[in-house]
Amino acid sequence: MSDLEQFRAETRAWLEANCPEEMRQPLKSQADHCWGGRKWQFQSEAQKVWMERMADKGWTAPQWPKEYGGGGLSPEEAEVLAEEMQRINARTPVSNFGFWMLGPALLKFGSEELKRQHLPPICRGEIRWCQGYSEPNAGSDLASLQTRAEDKGD
Repeated sequence: MSDLEQFRAETRAWLEANCPEEMRQPLKSQADHCWGGRKWQFQSEAQKVWMERMADKGWTAPQWPKEYGGGGLSPEEAEVLAEEMQRINARTPVSNFGFWMLGPALLKFGSEELKRQHLPPICRGEIRWCQGYSEPNAGSDLASLQTRAEDKGD
């Protein structure tokens, strides 16, 4: 058995044993999705347990380095994890801009201090990040809102 086949077998067994049945059901609404954060209120005990178990394993951010709370998985192992989660219809345990945008930027460009400060709490679902968009003199920057009128005599 290859290392990847061994990883698949272990991952399958772990998911079967640790993913609550409720977290294998389709989302009924966006409210069932776990976004995490300091004030996050879990929709059920199963949602809380699932997020905590996956975070303890490092699988909320499977390819991030272990020293920052991730799983340290190779791309091939992460693909196996995704396939095995899909096989049992397991929900993503927690998801937000911290995983999609901030974390990858910190991993690539952040100082060691910033990585250690922000990445582990993201992985544990303790903090939630968002992204605001702003463009000079436009966009969502309401402070720069301007109007003008042209008098055409009518």
